[in-house]
Formats: sequence, C-alpha cells, structure tokens
Amino acid sequence: MKKICFVTFLIIILLASLPAEAKMKKLGQAGMSFLAIGGSARAAGMADVFTFVKNDLSSVFYNPAGLATVEKRSFYFNYTSWIADMSVSHLAVSWNLDKYGVVALHGQLMDYGTFNGTAISDTDPKGYADIDVGDVSGLALGVGYGIRMTDRFSIGGNIKYVKQQLGQNQTFVADVVENKGNPKENKIDDLAFDFGTTYDTGIRSIVLSMSIRNYAQQQLFENEEFMIPQTYKIGISADLFQLLPYSPGENHSALLAIEGVDPSDRPEFLNLGLEYTLMNMISLRGGWAAQRAQDGVGGICAGAGFNLNTEAFSGRVDLAYSDFGSILGSVMRVSLSGAF
Repeated sequence: MKKICFVTFLIIILLASLPAEAKMKKLGQAGMSFLAIGGSARAAGMADVFTFVKNDLSSVFYNPAGLATVEKRSFYFNYTSWIADMSVSHLAVSWNLDKYGVVALHGQLMDYGTFNGTAISDTDPKGYADIDVGDVSGLALGVGYGIRMTDRFSIGGNIKYVKQQLGQNQTFVADVVENKGNPKENKIDDLAFDFGTTYDTGIRSIVLSMSIRNYAQQQLFENEEFMIPQTYKIGISADLFQLLPYSPGENHSALLAIEGVDPSDRPEFLNLGLEYTLMNMISLRGGWAAQRAQDGVGGICAGAGFNLNTEAFSGRVDLAYSDFGSILGSVMRVSLSGAF
C-alpha cells in the first residue's frame, strides 16, 4: 500500500510539472508527428484504445506499464502501410526478469518515400537541375521497463532517442550557391520519455490505466519552437460479458475499452474500442476514432487476430483496417508477435 501511495504521489508531481508549452492552446504545431502513429494492428483495430493491455509486447508503444505482464522472452514486429505511399515499422524484443520486472528494446522507423529535389542551374535549359535530397526519415530507438508493484498495480517507463531527418538542401544568395559541396542537413534529434500505470480493480475485470507518451523538452529548429506530439491518456476497460447479467461462457470474451485522449496540439477527445475473442483463438475488433471523425477523414476501425500456439511457442498474427476518408484513403497494418 505504501508503494502505491508513493507512486501516486510521483504521478501527481509529474502532471503538475508539465511545462506550459504542453498545456498550450491546441494549434496543431507538434513536430516529429511520426511519433504519434500507432505501432500495433491489434490496437489500430480498436481505434488505438490500448493503455489497458496486458501480456502484449506492443504495449511498449502505448503504455509501458503493460510490459510488467509480458511473459518469457518475446518479440514483436508491426508494419503499417501509411497514407501517401509512406510506411512505418515497429519492432521490439523483451526479457522477463521474474520479480525484477521486464526489460524491452524497441524501435520505430518512418519511411517518407521518395522525394525529388531541384536546384537553380545556369547550364540546364530548363533553368533547374534535379538533385539528391538525401535521407528523409524518422527514427526512434528506446529501452522500456515495466514491473508489478503489487498483484494488481503495474508501472512502466520508456526512454528513447528520437530523430527526424528531412533531407538536405543548398542555400542560394543572389543565384549563387552559398554552400556548394556542403549541403545543409535538415535534422533534429532529442531524448523523449513515456510513463504509464495500470490498475486491476478486482471488480468484474475492470482495469484503470494512464499513460504519458513523448514527454520531452521544447524543440528549436530554424528559429521556430515546437513540441513533439506529447499525449496524455486515461482509460477504463472491462470484459463486457462480466458486466452483463448473462454470459455465454468462458470460451467467449468481449473486451470493451474507452480512453480519454489529451494531445499537446489538439482538443481532447474520446475513443472507443471493442475486441471479441472466441476460445482464445480468434479475435474480431472494432473501434471509433473520434479525432479523425471530427476532422472529416473517417473514424471507423476494424481488425482481426489469430493465435498461433504450440507447446514450445505462442504467437499471434493481427490485421487492421483504418478509414481515413475518401481523400486520404485507408491504412492497413499487420503485426506478428510471439513468446518462447
């Protein structure tokens, strides 16, 4: 009980110490926006309502407290076919240290696709020449840790190196290249932190959860200040069949979860997710992403999962579809995870 009180006190201090920039008006000015892209097909099928998750290594990308319940040695990979021919990959490995908690190494790679650059040219009849803009990508590498403080209360955190590379360019002064042979690299990097908790109330499978992701200092690039996409979430989840007077039996579960989301650069909103599982083998998922619906770019999410279990290995394949409206199209995700 003393541990819970101490951790709760730390959480209150952390929230109270959030910088003024994190509480700024919602102006849509966050940078390194690739850090806000979800890294799990299972989560995406439930509209990214995922701070409650247990025994799932992808929790390292949503709420590191979920690491505390990851069993054995585990691996995880997710590929997202993002909008505008972009793609995102997430991967992680973890080790269960028994009473000392669970440690995970994780990474995220954002591929922005192919970019074509041009520069002023006096020799080319067109007046310009094609140039190589260099690397255009986003990267996050980190270490996560989760531990059970009691049989019901878990806590976890991440520290990660984040970097965004937006290619290179030449600088012209009066039609003369100022930095010829030494193009300017447009990049920025820093350290960021995640923190989260989960609490199993013991009341009809109700779980309370909280996470803060992408907590970092204010960034400065080209005399412009901005924050990375810091996000605060608080959620509640439960097995719907345990809340109702009738249950179809232990071979059926229907996990219902609701999250309140407070991004640093947008108004607050609620997301809703549902996961139905049959005989712990097949899962069907659906969700409603209120933020995208408010923006007029869709809000429906759907997905499915299939467990692949043997005596020596337990794994799962997950697929997800997210609607981003007629202009941006749809986003597909596939995840593969396992423990051995």
